[in-house]
Amino acid sequence: MLLTLRQLEILVAAADAPTFSEAAARIGISQPSLSETIRRAELELNVKLFDRTTRSVTLTEEGRYVVAVAREMIRNFRQGLENIARWSGSRRGRMTVAGLPSVACAVLPAAIRRFVQEHPDVEINVHDLPHERAIEDVESGIADLALTIRPAKLKECRFEELGADKLYLVCPPDHPLMKKEKVSWRDLAPYPLVGLSRGSSVRRMTDAAFVNREIFVEPAYELEQIPSAIALVEAGLGISALPALTLTMVRGARVATKPLFDPVMKRRIGVVTLAGRQPPSYVASFIEMLRRTFDELRLTAGKRT
Repeated sequence: MLLTLRQLEILVAAADAPTFSEAAARIGISQPSLSETIRRAELELNVKLFDRTTRSVTLTEEGRYVVAVAREMIRNFRQGLENIARWSGSRRGRMTVAGLPSVACAVLPAAIRRFVQEHPDVEINVHDLPHERAIEDVESGIADLALTIRPAKLKECRFEELGADKLYLVCPPDHPLMKKEKVSWRDLAPYPLVGLSRGSSVRRMTDAAFVNREIFVEPAYELEQIPSAIALVEAGLGISALPALTLTMVRGARVATKPLFDPVMKRRIGVVTLAGRQPPSYVASFIEMLRRTFDELRLTAGKRT
């Protein structure tokens, strides 16, 4: 019974995606090739791994067990390669970082610049991904770490908090709210709101803040990307509430900001790594770079009022 590492990786990718087409796109192969690999693996193992419908694929009970074993084998293989590299005395390493775009854009550039000065022989790959996919990359061994918000559930991972990122009012500089000494969430209600899509972590926080004060606010506009939301605010079409670090994505925009109170909403930002795994020393060094950079950016963001 022979399954290659590539076949194992394809099995894991198929398990993590809602459809075979999306799984194939994520790993850079055609959908027919992925389907053929799954078919051969099922023949080799003599089990059915997936239940297929016209709209989705789901793992069978046997499939869940096989994929769990495949994940462990991939992790062990990669860890073995790292052990061999260290044993052979090679100074060269490789690190893959997954990051929530709104956080990665603010923190990663400065952290990477510092890191490469001290570790010029370490190759860095960056994947800017939604929160769920960043966590999946760590769990599957694709990424060494993820820079993101705290996961709701920590399965095979651990979370090391870097700090908290407060939500700010974002509005045109001449907006009436900028004349107030303090701005509460209730103060936002009379004005058109530019919100992010319902699936985003930021939207969940803004909705929670309004619910906390028993206010019903339906956004006038809903967008997927933060720069698009800022552009609408800049055009005078509404106001928004965004985490301070996201404002680094739109430097130079003609907007003003103020901290939001009553309640103060914060998202916990940190590093997610695989539990039970001893990472190379340069990964620990990079995490320290992230911590230092986050602290500096948080202080800078706090002055934008």
